[in-house]
Amino acid sequence: MRKYYLSLLIFGLWVPFASAQYQTQAQLAQKLKGLETSSSGSAKLQSITKTASGKDIWLMEIGSGDRAAHPAIAVVGGVEGSHLFSQELAVGFIEKLLGSKTDSIKNLLSTTTFYVFPNMSPDASEQYFATLKYERSGNASATDDDRDGKINEDGFEDLNGDGLITMIRVEDPTGKWKTHPADARIMTQANAEKGERGNYLLYTEGIDNDKDGSFNEDGEGGIHFNKSLSFDFPYFTPGAGEHPVSELENRALLDLLYDKPNVFSVVTFGPANNLSESWKYERSKTTMRVITGILENDAKVNKFVSDLYKNQ
Repeated sequence: MRKYYLSLLIFGLWVPFASAQYQTQAQLAQKLKGLETSSSGSAKLQSITKTASGKDIWLMEIGSGDRAAHPAIAVVGGVEGSHLFSQELAVGFIEKLLGSKTDSIKNLLSTTTFYVFPNMSPDASEQYFATLKYERSGNASATDDDRDGKINEDGFEDLNGDGLITMIRVEDPTGKWKTHPADARIMTQANAEKGERGNYLLYTEGIDNDKDGSFNEDGEGGIHFNKSLSFDFPYFTPGAGEHPVSELENRALLDLLYDKPNVFSVVTFGPANNLSESWKYERSKTTMRVITGILENDAKVNKFVSDLYKNQ
């Protein structure tokens, strides 16, 4: 298992992570149930749905008093299935909230409710613990990514038997890739505008099972949580699904948030970042029938939060 060393400052909490390890979904469930038991009533754990493979989507509700009547913040991990660390950030946040004995945190929990969803992509994150490991973002829903009427017929193959799916370079004068001058193990795309020429083709590890000229374009991978949402849906993109909110886990989260009008903010742990650099308002993206950009008032709030973040 990979170890990491990191700290997180959020909502006034300093959340340290020292020599921790990624957790399987079984370990996560055990951890969350233990935190609920030891919380003296400050936490309530529930599974809001199960994925296509039967994995729980957990919600930890944290606060004191009438939690439904307090302003609330939703904290979501696993929005990008390949970003395993987001789950550990969410769990660390829960531990810090429930473990703190300071008056400031007690006062916070008496006036504010937190809905924490540690991992919205458990099907994807479990690939890290499988016998065959590769980066995965999709759930267990079967998909026809190459639109040929067949399901999952051209996936990865572990050609060298090392248990890892990596990239394969093939020397070819028509290739668009070249080795990095500082490290020949690293491939970079040649920049034709600068007169650079590539000499390699780059493939994922495997073979062309369906003989269509593409490698591993329709393997197990399913729908990405971060693509199957209602905002700016990427139609006809692999991993997006047939329509917005097509998946059980997406529907469960959005339905729950819709039914909780006390939620005034959603914080996600993931590779995207609109705190260091806030979103910009673009009028053309908000006047179309389908809105694809942030609204003007929301952009002002985003900038306000971004400035607070950068001044911490």
